[in-house]
Formats: sequence, structure tokens, C-alpha cells
Amino acid sequence: MPNTSTIEKPDTTTTPGRKKSKRASKESRRLLRLAYRTRRGMAPLYATTTLALAGSALSVPADGWKTAVAATVTSTVVTAAWGRWNVRIGKKRLRKRLPTRSDFIAGTSAVATGGGLLTAMAATGGLQIGDSPYPGLLLAWGLGHGIYWWRRGKRTAAPTVSDLGEQMKAWQDKVASADGSLPGSKLVDVVTTDYGWTGVVIVKKGNWRRAVAAVNDIAGDIDKPEEMIQIEKAIGQSARRAIIAVFDRNPLQDTLDFPGPQILDTKTGRAQVGIFYDGEPVQYAFWKPSGPVHSVIYGATDGGKSRFLDMLLGTERHNGIVSWVCDPQGGQSLPRWREAVDWYEDTALGGLAMLHEVRKIMYERSARYSMMPFVDHKGRTLRGRDHFVVGDPDPLISVTIDEAHRVLNLQGAPALVLELIQMARKCGIKIRLVFQGPKSNMYGNSPESTDIREQAQSGNTVMFRTASSLTDSIGLPGWDINPSQLPMYWPDKTSTAGLGYLKGPDNRQAMMRAFFDRDPAHWATTGTTPTLEASAAACTGKAYTERLDRLAARLRGEAVVLPDDPATQAAAAGDPIAAATAAIEAEAPAGSDDTIAAYLLQRGRPVGRNTIAQETGLTVSAVKNALSRLKKAGRAVDVDRGVWAHPQHVDAPAENTDQAAA
Repeated sequence: MPNTSTIEKPDTTTTPGRKKSKRASKESRRLLRLAYRTRRGMAPLYATTTLALAGSALSVPADGWKTAVAATVTSTVVTAAWGRWNVRIGKKRLRKRLPTRSDFIAGTSAVATGGGLLTAMAATGGLQIGDSPYPGLLLAWGLGHGIYWWRRGKRTAAPTVSDLGEQMKAWQDKVASADGSLPGSKLVDVVTTDYGWTGVVIVKKGNWRRAVAAVNDIAGDIDKPEEMIQIEKAIGQSARRAIIAVFDRNPLQDTLDFPGPQILDTKTGRAQVGIFYDGEPVQYAFWKPSGPVHSVIYGATDGGKSRFLDMLLGTERHNGIVSWVCDPQGGQSLPRWREAVDWYEDTALGGLAMLHEVRKIMYERSARYSMMPFVDHKGRTLRGRDHFVVGDPDPLISVTIDEAHRVLNLQGAPALVLELIQMARKCGIKIRLVFQGPKSNMYGNSPESTDIREQAQSGNTVMFRTASSLTDSIGLPGWDINPSQLPMYWPDKTSTAGLGYLKGPDNRQAMMRAFFDRDPAHWATTGTTPTLEASAAACTGKAYTERLDRLAARLRGEAVVLPDDPATQAAAAGDPIAAATAAIEAEAPAGSDDTIAAYLLQRGRPVGRNTIAQETGLTVSAVKNALSRLKKAGRAVDVDRGVWAHPQHVDAPAENTDQAAA
């Protein structure tokens, strides 16, 4: 018989005590889950029970009532602060909406009265079931606030169409319906404002541009004038969301007075130049950390361009910015600034001469900055600064060319303007061009015209009302706006001048209105006129140095002719190549004056200008300019036409070859 072994199985039966413990634990978890699921509806019961237990617990220690008082005061203050808390950081509102007045009163009442009941129980021995009034008071407290809580929950739990606001119902019935402008869209977060209402549109397919494109149809659906609806991108939110504002009365209809030059924040380089339709400030950048910001301004007649320039020029004058202004319309657009800026010209040719002088300053500053020592953000002393710092050591120069197409139509001007726009920022020079519209022919008929427009529009672009819908997308490419559809007059027949759009630091595709300077003469006649630094003024020609004499002659009614600088002569002749060459040759190399003075002294007799150029290696124009400066300094004498000598050798005879070379 084979051997067998027996293995005893362990006893798997559970003792009665352990089975009861598991069953109790399971029931407890079930109760906790039930309590969590019913937390909203049973909240008043839970709050009443917690209040009773806390009052009994705090009655045990002798000073438990002090804890109850502290908890009551703290809870009441926190609840009141929470109910009124409404903070905005920049464009972002941290809280979408405040509680209603009734909710605020009910919440504050529950905390304050509950805290008082808690303090009383803690001070007198707890709940004390029997003859004590606390059970009844707790029941009354729980029922009173519970009824409000349950009725409020019933109102807000599942809103039906009949519970929605008037605007949301109209949207569902007319705009979001199958035959509406935006089928399947939603309108949420509707808020009543002083000027109408705003909300958030959520399109069913695509992005926010669908809502913008349908704005005119939406106006028809909700029976509003087209100019009384504004739709823009919901910045920082889903691409399907757009902000809609519907006006009962356009909030920009009231004229906004210019508050003064203090609109410029000299720490950031930005100025508030107006407001958007929702009251938010409109920012215009004079400069940013990398340097000045170029600008282009568009607008039809009576669009608000000149008054906008009045505001900017007043801001520049009173904040240390050097302003150069060209008003080719004979000075009629900006007459208040003829004597209030560093340089003012009222002809197109004068504007071209101004641009040539700006170019000289750009290269003078560039050469100086490339060797300038400075301390960087890590405390290191470096040489060669690749950016511009306002006021360290030089002021910002702002060049405004009104009716800029008049200047850009001169031969050679487009190439010059493009060079300045591409290179002048690092040298602290800001170019501001003003046009009737953004058509390409406004920028001159040259290969550089398109490049100028693209470069200028990369900074601040201001578009007031324009005359043609064909150019709307050219002035602000990628923006879904229609400046040509802005009204010329408000319903009360007043002008809409200053109404438009601004692409700047805010980057909002929203309607704005610029401030209106009612008294530009005040800002033009107060304060002092900022001027160039000495080194920049020294490199300029007669067009700049004689500007005040020409201005005085104009004011006397005399005819004024620009000086015959080489650049001006070539520009007047209509030769762009000669103009560029003359402007370069007019910039004498460093040390050329001393070189020529030493040559004349060593020569020992009068010598012709061409001979000097050949033997010193300088251009004839550079020699001519240097000799003129040496003559003023008494270091050279012109003994004959084109023949020069050192003052010590004036009486020495000149060779025939020198006479011929002259």
C-alpha cells in the first residue's frame, strides 16, 4: 500500500467580530459617498450639525469662547471681503462676476449669526439638550438659511430658455438658429454696461474670425445699426471665442480731452493716447528697450491726423524729445509748431534736406556709439553699445513728415527714407510718416516703396477713417477691421475725428478714439524746445545751422531759398545718384581739417583745390568743405578763385599749374 500524507488546510472562516468590523467599514464608506453626492442639497444640515458639535467642543475649555469670538470675527471679515473682491491685473480680470446683492447679504448673515450662536454655546456650556434654547435656535438658524439656499439652488440649477437673459434668448432665436448668421454659436458671460452690454461669442466651427466676418449680419439679426456693434478677438482665450459689445450709445461719442504731456511714461516709453470702447487705455510706443519705434499714421480728410500730431508733438516738447517737423502743405496742417520745435520746414524739398541731415547725425552717432564704454546688467564694463538709451547721453530725435507722399515723390527720397528706417533706431532716431491712405503710390514710385511701408508698419500703425475699403487690409495686414466703414458723423451730427484703430503695444483689433488737444498753442508756447547735442549739431550743414535765419525770414514775409549744400543741389536737380554721392562726400573724414592745414603750411605757397585733393587723397567735396571750415577758423585763406594758402604764405606766388588745377 503506497505511502500517503495528509495536508491540513488553514481555517479560512472569519471570526464574528472581524466580519462585523468589515461590514461597518463598508457601510461607513457608503455613507461618506452619499454625503459627498448630496453635499450641495444637504449643505444647511451639515452646517447646522457642525455648528452644534463645535459649540459643545469649545465649551469644554474655560477660554473656549475666546476662540469662538476670534473665529466669528475672522470669518465675517473674510466673507465680506470675498463678496466685494474685484481685482484686475493688466487686461485680465481675476474674477468674472461679483455675487448678487441678495447672495452677499445671505452669506454674511449666515457667518455672523452662526458665529454669535457658536460663541454663546462656548461661553455657557454647550448645546445642553433639555430646557436650553440652543436646540431651537440651531433649528431656526438652519431652516432660515437653508430655505434661502434651497430656493437659490432651484433657480440656478438648470436654467431653461425662459430663464436666460433677453440678449441670450435673442441670440439663440435669431443668430444661433439654423438660418442665423452664426448657426450653433453660443453667447455666454453677458454683462450689462453703461453703454449697452458685452458678452463672449463661442463659434461652433472655425475661429473667432467667423464672428468678425459676420458682424454686419449679426447687426441685422438683432436689429441694431452696424456701427453699434464691435467684435474682437478674445485675447488669451480659446480661438473659438470672440468678445462682442453692443452699444445703446457709442461710448466713444463724447470728445476726450488731451490730459497733457504727462501721458508719456518715461520708464516704459509708452503714452496713453486715447481709450478703447470699453474704457481701457490705448498705448502708443515712443520707444522700447531696443530703441525708438517708427510710426505711420493714415487717415482721410477730417479723420483726426493733425490733432493727433498736435498731441504727440506737445508730449515730445515737454518730455525732452527733439522734434523735427516737415509740413509740405505750407505749414497749414501744423502751424502751431513752426516756432516750437527744433527744426520746421514747410516744403517738400525742405523735408528732403531734413532727411539728409538726419542721415549725417545717424552716422555720427553710430561711429560714436560703436566705441562708447558702458556697464551692462551684470556690472561689466564693455565698449561698443548696440542699442539706444534715451537721454544717455543723447536725446531721442523724432522726425515727423506730414503729407509724406509729397517728399517721397522726390527722386532719391525713397532710398534715403528706407536707409533711415532700417538703420536709425539704434542711433535714437524715430521716423513718423503721415499719409491720406496706405496705397503703394503714396510711398513713391520706386523699388523701395513696398519695403518702406512694411518697415514703417512694423512699429506703431494708426488708422483713422479712410476713404476706400480696398486699402483697409493694406494698412493693417492680418487685421479684420474696416476703417473705411467708420462713420464721418455721429447721430447728433458731430464729427467722429479721432475714431480709428491703433496697432501698438496693446495689439487689440478694437475701436478706439484718440484724445483731442483743444489748445495745442498752450503746449507749444510753454516749456523749452529740446535741441540736438553739440556733436550731432556740429556734423550738420547749412540746411540745419541756418534754419532759424530762414524761419525769421519767412515770418517777415520774405522768400526763402535752401542753402546750396551739395546734397540739396543734387536733389533739386532730380539726380538720386548724385544726391547720394554728394551727401556721402559732404561727410569729411575725421582729421581732414588738420591734414589740409598741415599740407598748406608745408606747401609754402598758394595751391589749387584739385591739387590738394590729389596729394592728400581726399575727395574734392571733402576738401572744399574742410577749406570753408579752415577759413572760418582763420587757418586758411582763399587768395584766388579755387586757390588756397596758409595764412603765413598768402603773399607767395602760386605756380601756373596750381592756378590751372583750381
